[in-house]
Amino acid sequence: MNAIVTDLSPQNPRDLTARALGAEPKGQPAATRKRRLRSYLALARTAVIVAGIGLAVVVPLGWGQWVAGFTNQSTDNAYLRADIAPISAQVAGTIRKVAVQDYQRVRKGDVLAEIDPSEYQAKVTRASAAVAAGEAAIRNVDSRLALQQRLIAQAEAGISAVAADRDRAQAEHARQAALTRDGWSTNQKLEEALAAIKRFEAQLTEKRADAAATREQVSVLGTQREQAEADLASSKAELALAEIELARTRIVAPSDGVVNSSSVRTGQYVSPGMRVISVVPLPNIYVVANYKETQLGKVRIGQAVSVAVDMFPGETLNGRVEQISPASGSEFALLPPDNATGNFTKVAQRIAVRIELIDIPDGLKDLLRPGMSVLSTIHTDQPAVAADR
Repeated sequence: MNAIVTDLSPQNPRDLTARALGAEPKGQPAATRKRRLRSYLALARTAVIVAGIGLAVVVPLGWGQWVAGFTNQSTDNAYLRADIAPISAQVAGTIRKVAVQDYQRVRKGDVLAEIDPSEYQAKVTRASAAVAAGEAAIRNVDSRLALQQRLIAQAEAGISAVAADRDRAQAEHARQAALTRDGWSTNQKLEEALAAIKRFEAQLTEKRADAAATREQVSVLGTQREQAEADLASSKAELALAEIELARTRIVAPSDGVVNSSSVRTGQYVSPGMRVISVVPLPNIYVVANYKETQLGKVRIGQAVSVAVDMFPGETLNGRVEQISPASGSEFALLPPDNATGNFTKVAQRIAVRIELIDIPDGLKDLLRPGMSVLSTIHTDQPAVAADR
């Protein structure tokens, strides 16, 4: 602007002629160059300011929609994953043997390590003896119950015998009473007959009491049998627990896969919960890709995915969107952010997307490892690819 205004000032005809011929007028070349430079700098500053204002207005308003509208959504914040099973000791003891080598392939049920089972074998033996004792106690109570039934029968027979004697004494008393009335017997014999009746009545009462006590003993023995059965059940439970602990001295692989380096060595003492080894279930791997929230507007479960592994340039794996995380990664952090306090800065959150790999080439199936970096691209315009189960 300054240059234009300057040019409007009166000029010497010779200067105009020289300028038209492309030559600087004599005596003023440096001033002219400075004026032009200032003009260019002013125009550049104006352009930068205008562009900055445009970006500041347009980017916040339309950037997210522009990104979300992409057909292919890609991220390099993606890695191969596997359901690695960390194997820990479940009982305490000394490692007697480590049965696998580092990075060895194993099958489900293969023994990985053994803990000295001597203590747990002794517990099984003791529990087995307690079970045998409980079974013997029940048999003893059953024998006493059978004996008690015979005692009850014996008591009832005694009652019958005393009752017969009482009946005979009553008949004798009646006969002596008639003879005494007619003068054929004495009062002494009558009194003896009456005493016999009372004696047999007392014996009968005693026998009946004995029989009742014998019957009551059956109930007592029944209660003892129930207690013996409860003790036997407890002993059997102790035996089962002892057998479980004995079985846990053999640490086995929960699935097919490859073990990592062992965390223990022969002769080392381990306690419950101590990590022994881990089993990586190769080749069962998948991809976890952490996409920005602005990229997931069109992403749906079942959509096709292309996966490029950094370790194998030029190779592309096929996959499908299997699951989308129910929350962003920050929500699962140990200390989730509280945006209701302090200053707030909006940051695009990332949502984990689990991708199932489909038809992995045989040449790569045994080479892929969890933790490898990949580039994941979700094709939102392609139909879902069915997984081969």
